[in-house]
Amino acid sequence: MFRASLVSLLWGLGSAPWIAALFAATLLSVPNPLHSQDDIRQLKLRDWAPRSMLVVPQHQPQKPKFPTVDVHNHLGGGKQTLTPERVAGYLTEMNEAGVRTVVNLDGGWGERLKETLDVLDNAHPGRFLTFALLDFNGIDDEGWTDRETNRLEESFRNGAKGLKFHKSLGLSYRYKDGKLMPVDDPKLSQIFKLCGRKGKPVMIHTADPAAFFTPLDRYNERWHELNEHPNWLFYGEQFPAREELLRQFTRVVERHPETTFIGAHFGNNVEDLATVGGWLDRYPNLYVDIDARISELGRQPYSARKFFLKYSDRIMFGTDTTPRRNAFRIYYRFLETDDEYFDCAESHHLQGFWMIYGIYLPEEVLEQVYYKNAERVLGGDLGRTAAKQPDTPAASGDADSRGRTREPIARVLRTADFEITGDGGNAAWKAAAWHSLAARGNRQSDAARETRFKVLYSDRGLYVLLHGADDKITATLDKDFTRLWTEDVFEFFLWTDESQPIYFEYEISPLGYELPILCPNNAPAGKDFLRWLPWNYEGERKISKKVAVEGGEARSGATIRGWSVEIFLPYATLNPLLNLPPRPGTKWRANFYRMDYDDPQPRAWDWARVGNSFHEFQKFGTLSFE
Repeated sequence: MFRASLVSLLWGLGSAPWIAALFAATLLSVPNPLHSQDDIRQLKLRDWAPRSMLVVPQHQPQKPKFPTVDVHNHLGGGKQTLTPERVAGYLTEMNEAGVRTVVNLDGGWGERLKETLDVLDNAHPGRFLTFALLDFNGIDDEGWTDRETNRLEESFRNGAKGLKFHKSLGLSYRYKDGKLMPVDDPKLSQIFKLCGRKGKPVMIHTADPAAFFTPLDRYNERWHELNEHPNWLFYGEQFPAREELLRQFTRVVERHPETTFIGAHFGNNVEDLATVGGWLDRYPNLYVDIDARISELGRQPYSARKFFLKYSDRIMFGTDTTPRRNAFRIYYRFLETDDEYFDCAESHHLQGFWMIYGIYLPEEVLEQVYYKNAERVLGGDLGRTAAKQPDTPAASGDADSRGRTREPIARVLRTADFEITGDGGNAAWKAAAWHSLAARGNRQSDAARETRFKVLYSDRGLYVLLHGADDKITATLDKDFTRLWTEDVFEFFLWTDESQPIYFEYEISPLGYELPILCPNNAPAGKDFLRWLPWNYEGERKISKKVAVEGGEARSGATIRGWSVEIFLPYATLNPLLNLPPRPGTKWRANFYRMDYDDPQPRAWDWARVGNSFHEFQKFGTLSFE
C-alpha cells in the first residue's frame, strides 16, 4: 500500500513519467520482510507436517494376542516374481510380527496360478493361501461366462482358495459399446453360483473412499493423496456414482445367499458404519475386512469399537500391505490398545490429515477378528499354533520342535436342528468352518483334489458335511453294512472319551450306502481289534444321510466333478460310548478320511496324520464343542 501511494504521489507532483517508473521499479525490487521466501504464512499444505505436543501413554505390541490371518494382501504371482529370496523375506516379516497366514490375492489363472500355488501354498503349507482371478478380456464374446466358469473351476481344483475382484469391475472394464460392466452384471451370476457350490469365498473391492468421488477442491479431505495419485479420482460424468456401485455390490450379495462374500476395505463404506451394519444384519453371507482402513476407523473410535463388539463374528483382519513387521504392529496397536492420537501412515500410507485412536478390543473379539472368522470363511485350523511360533507350519501331520505330531483341532458350533440336503445348502452351515484333509501320498494331483469337512452339533445329535472333488464314481457295492472302504468312500471316527479305547466309525459311499460300526480297540493300533454292527438300528437310533453329486449322475462309473454328503448322527446311535451328549467345553477325539479308487493306485486323505492304519486312534485330532 505504501509503495503504491508513493508512486501515485510522484505522478501527482508532475515528475517525468520515466522518473516515476524508475523509482517504482526500484521500490518493487527491494525484498519485503513480510512476504519473504521464508515467510511461514506461505507454507504449502503439502509441506505441513505438524508434530503432536500431547504427552499420553504409548504402547506398541510387537506381536498380536492371537495367531493372525491377514486375509487381504498382494504378494504377486508367478515364479519369476515370487523368487525364493522374496518369499523368504515375506516369511521373515510374518514371523517377526506373529502372523500365521497371509492370503495372496494375486493368483491369476492358468499356469501363473499353478506357479504361485507351488511356491507359496504348496511349498509353505498353512502360511499362504492364494485366490484366483478372472480374465476380463473378451467380455463381449458369447462364450465368455462359460470360459471363465470352467477356468475358475480348474483354478479351484488346482488349489485356489477363493476368487478376488478388483475395483476395475464397475469402474473400468467396458464393453465394446463403451458401457461399463457393472458389479451385478448377469454374466457373473454363474460364476458366483460356482463359488457357492464349491464353498469358495468371493472378495470384492467395490468403489473407493468417499472423497475419491468428490471434486478435487479445498473441501476434499484426501487432497494430498489425490494430488499424488490423480488417477485415483473418480469424479465426473465418465464414472458411476459411488452409491450406485455399492448398490450393485449389495444386489450381488442378496441374489446369491449360498455364496460367502467379503467386502474388501470394510465394504468400501467405512465412512458410514451404520450402513455397513445394516448390510451385515440383512446378509448373513457377507463379511468385511479392515485392510487399509484403520485410518478411517481410528478417527471414529467410539463408533468403531461399538461396531466391532456387535459384529465381532463378521470382521476379519487384513492389511493390503506387503508383509512388513511395523505395518502389522500399527494394526495391533489400533485393535489392542487405548492409545490416543497416533500416526498410522506406516500401516499402509498416509490417508488424510488426521491421527487415530486405539479401540482396545476384549480378547474374545480379538480372537474372532485375528483368525476365527478367517477359519470360518476359508476353512482349516488357521489359528491352532501359538502366535509366538508362526514360522512352523501346522498342516495335518506336521511335527513340532521335538518331532511330535501335532493334533489338529476343529471348533464345533451349536445349532438348532435343520433338514439336511446333501450339498450343505442349509443356511446353518454358514456358521461352520471348513477343515481340509491332507493327501497321504506325494502326488501333486492328490494334494490339489480338494477334500474337506464341516461339523455342527445340536441337542439331538451331530451334523457332518463332507465334500471332495472327483472325476468319477468308483463304487459298485449296493448294500449297507458291506466293505465300503474298498471303493470310493468318506469315513470319520469319533472317540468320545479317552478313558476307554472304544470309538465309533462311520463310512458312506457316493451311492449313499453306509457302514456304522463300533470299534473296541484294546490292541495296539493297526493290530487285531473288534468291530460291532449296531443292533436295533432304527427310529431315533437311525442315522440320516443324503448324498449330492456334482456334474454327473449318482451311478457307478459316472463322470462327475465331485460329491458331497450330509449326515445327521443322533447321540442315541453312539450308546454305550461315554461323554455325550457334548456340552460347551466338551472335547472328543476324532479323525476324518477319504479313499478314492479311480486310478490303479488308490488315493487317500486324512485330517489328523496317522500311519499305515486309519485306526491309530491315539493320533486323532480334537473336536472342541463351543
